[in-house]
Amino acid sequence: MTKYYLFLLTFFSWQLALGQCMTTGGFEASEWTTHSSGNWSEVTSEGTWSAISSYVNGGSSNTGSNKFGMNAAGDELISPAYTDPCDLSFYVRTSSDPDNWVMDVQTSTSTGGPWTTQTTVTENGAGGAITDVYTQITVALNLTGTYYVRFVIVSRSAGSIYLDDISLTCACTLNTLTTGTITSAPFTVDCAVPTTNAGTVDFTSTGTFTAGNIYTAELSDAAGSFASPTAIGTLTSTANSGTINITIPATMAAGTGYLIRVVSDNPTVVGSSSAAFTITQTGNCGPSVTQGLIINEWSNGDSGNREFYEFVVAGECGSLADIRGYILDDNNGTFTNPADYAGTSSGIAPGHFRFTTAAQWASIPVGSLIVVYNADDPNLNIPADDPTDADNDSLYVVPHNSTLFERCTVFPATTSPDSIYTGCTYAVAPLTGWNPLSLRNSGDAIQVRNPDGSYYHGVSYGGTEMTGGPNGLKLFTGSGSGMCGWFSDGDFFDIANWSSATVAGNETPGQPNNALNLAWLKLMRDPNGATCPIVVLPVEIFLFEGVKTDYGNVLKWSTASEQNSSFFTLERSIDGKNWLAIGNVVAAGNSQTELDYQFIDVNFRETVNYYRLKQTDIDGTENKHNGLVALDNSPIGLNPLVGRYNVIGQPVEENYKGVQLLLFEDGSTQKIFNP
Repeated sequence: MTKYYLFLLTFFSWQLALGQCMTTGGFEASEWTTHSSGNWSEVTSEGTWSAISSYVNGGSSNTGSNKFGMNAAGDELISPAYTDPCDLSFYVRTSSDPDNWVMDVQTSTSTGGPWTTQTTVTENGAGGAITDVYTQITVALNLTGTYYVRFVIVSRSAGSIYLDDISLTCACTLNTLTTGTITSAPFTVDCAVPTTNAGTVDFTSTGTFTAGNIYTAELSDAAGSFASPTAIGTLTSTANSGTINITIPATMAAGTGYLIRVVSDNPTVVGSSSAAFTITQTGNCGPSVTQGLIINEWSNGDSGNREFYEFVVAGECGSLADIRGYILDDNNGTFTNPADYAGTSSGIAPGHFRFTTAAQWASIPVGSLIVVYNADDPNLNIPADDPTDADNDSLYVVPHNSTLFERCTVFPATTSPDSIYTGCTYAVAPLTGWNPLSLRNSGDAIQVRNPDGSYYHGVSYGGTEMTGGPNGLKLFTGSGSGMCGWFSDGDFFDIANWSSATVAGNETPGQPNNALNLAWLKLMRDPNGATCPIVVLPVEIFLFEGVKTDYGNVLKWSTASEQNSSFFTLERSIDGKNWLAIGNVVAAGNSQTELDYQFIDVNFRETVNYYRLKQTDIDGTENKHNGLVALDNSPIGLNPLVGRYNVIGQPVEENYKGVQLLLFEDGSTQKIFNP
């Protein structure tokens, strides 16, 4: 086993200062180095130190000559027992930045646990701030009673952790905060016509607070969790009581389990929680989407290729959605910095999977979970196969080699353009090989594409070459080996609503990811539109195409239904990046029948012209259609076109979807893309 070498200073350097209860007695280098690797302990004047698979050795210390080191998940250092521990301080660095490890600092009343994590220290390569330069970490423990302190590696794929100069103060005077009465509860807010709601919260405190101290009222989420609290009011004061004016934001979701607590910053004290109260949300402020599939969870598995994807069916809450033809893929370049793009080195693997045209996929209940997994190396947490939801529990568990999927091994290709899905010949079951969906440890993405190949939803992770894609959803920087990620609730296009961690204890395929996710899934399945957590786009465009004529480029589109639509806007580009609005077409307003529209562009450029469509509601809300139309208006002139081919050299027609290679009489070529 490779070891982290955390080398204590001359005395493992637990530095002594006024009020400290942790000293350096008995931590001479000569005493520590007499122990071999593995489990060991050391008796000092303060009690017994113990460690697992760790070392004390010289070099690379913060001060003195020694440091303490660990380098494998599960390696730990446990202190003697200390009474009323207050403030812990230590210095930490990695052996060679960037490495990849996460360490928890924990406390317990027993060396056998249970352990409470007081802070988590993360190395730069795993998305944290620790580098190969010592950083001082301070932790306010503020505990009453007898406690042990534990340093433990919770995950590690590269590097060693070095600890040095650990100190602890005890028996300090503790400040307390008690959250009191809340006025104006329950609260009603509206995110559609932004309307907040005001009130107050009282508090009392004990102990001395320093000048400039700020008391802050924090609001939990609907489940009562303060993992990501919302500040709703502040008061600058050193007094031991007060009233804070609070404002409930207009965007808060409806719920009955909200709590408020008061915290201070000088010193840092977290107050008690209030009684639970209700917030009523009268508007619909969820993310706007068409029907499709939302990524709810993904996992790289604990070993091998035990990967899985979990999706939520999106659409009008409580209704049915048609997901035939939707595409599942890992990274295809959409999540890669162009400057770093170099074929497969950026995690771009040829091929993808898509849902077949099987009748069952035409009417899937919104809010259903669909788990797709590698049948060649199944994850041990995957529930029993249920590809048709035979037990009506809103869960479909489908192995990758099911007849309900079809696979393409050609597109997207690893050469530019790298986001092409059309023109592929699909293979049907029995499918062999998970490779088109296999995740690259050093960086990759999980994404859903619409049936026309346009982007719908995705998340990513990895090194600096990986981006967060169209919505900035890069969950972490570093290796994805043994990692998983999951969505909680709210806006799934918002990185704040996503989490990631090692797979142990965090994989939940076929189950809600947490209490928030459970509540969100229930709302997705509820036909009550007022509580639906997403906004389904009001216009359903199912056709957008174009054709060249003698009198101009004719653009046509059709809608299956419209709700409060005002007009459509046609935009043109010659590079696919810079777009120009070229005209508006009045919309029907409201319709439940198929409607056809047309626009003629007579001012097209003599090159390949790309077109896209935007729809505007009566209230001014804009929605862009995902599809593109490409028409080649390049002049023939004295250099006529003599051939048109696909990327593997086969002759194709002008209406061929995908990459086309044009061959001219003088031998020159041009590559175009027909979406």
